[in-house]
Amino acid sequence: MSKTETRYERLDGIERYLARHQKRGCTTSELAREFGVDPDTIRRDLDLLEARGTGLIKEGRRYHLDHRRIIHTMKISNDEALALYMAARLLSRHSDEHNPHVVSALDKLSDALRSKSPLIADHIARAAAAVRERPVRREYVEALEVLTQGWATGRKVRLSYHSYSKDEMTERLFAPYFIEPSGIGYACYVIGFDDLRGKLRTLKVERIRTIRLTDEQFAIPEEFDPIRLLASAWGVIWRDEGTIEVILRFAPQVVRRLKESVWHVSQRLEDCPDGSCLFSVRVGSTVEMKPWIRQWGAAVEVLAPDELRAEMIEEVRAQARLYGLIPHKETH
Repeated sequence: MSKTETRYERLDGIERYLARHQKRGCTTSELAREFGVDPDTIRRDLDLLEARGTGLIKEGRRYHLDHRRIIHTMKISNDEALALYMAARLLSRHSDEHNPHVVSALDKLSDALRSKSPLIADHIARAAAAVRERPVRREYVEALEVLTQGWATGRKVRLSYHSYSKDEMTERLFAPYFIEPSGIGYACYVIGFDDLRGKLRTLKVERIRTIRLTDEQFAIPEEFDPIRLLASAWGVIWRDEGTIEVILRFAPQVVRRLKESVWHVSQRLEDCPDGSCLFSVRVGSTVEMKPWIRQWGAAVEVLAPDELRAEMIEEVRAQARLYGLIPHKETH
């Protein structure tokens, strides 16, 4: 490897290292130790970073990245470009909303990959075009923008929220801890502390009617772990008081399809002598599982819990009445 290649790799490494230590910053001596060169070399490297557009701020002896001017550069392989393309496709399909920030992000990704992988860049540009064609709902975009700003800066938001279950509007202060997309219903959710209820809540972004950023600061508790919190969720619904075990029996004709995917981190499969398969998971709620269960039709039977089995039986009866297979209930 030439000296030039070594220097450019080190420049990229310094930028990433400064980004990881954004809050405290780094001295030239610390950077020199990290990258195995002398402090004078680091000073020249920092001058080069500034010259190529990397925003640097010097506070005393410490250097920070200027988050307002950060330009991230990265070298990727074709396989990594494919990974970005698949992420872009999921991003473009996950929401039924026209989000201009999604369009902008995909356009920039396409431009960045143009010289490296023009074919993949073209497909990412098409994904951006597909999102661009969807109707814009400014209310949703504004809610997501304000939530993102509150999340990034640690400031609470004041919002009015339309409850689906109660069909009522309420106003509350809310501290956004985490934003999570869901493939169920192509929706987006925010998890955070709800001052109105005095506890952690999950709100659907599409149900936020008005929102504004406040000056009230908050800190996300160190014990808050969204990955662990959502580990038991089929989608985004979780609960504090334990999980529910769901046991399903899948008919032999769909077992191979069932086994092609990992549907949940807690899933367990047990083959039966007749060719069927028992599928069990532990989830925080069965609400989000129902659409998935329905899509298997008569090829799946709910064995547990009893409440879910009763609900699915009643749905089957209602469908049978709808299609005239059994008489409608008499009304008195």
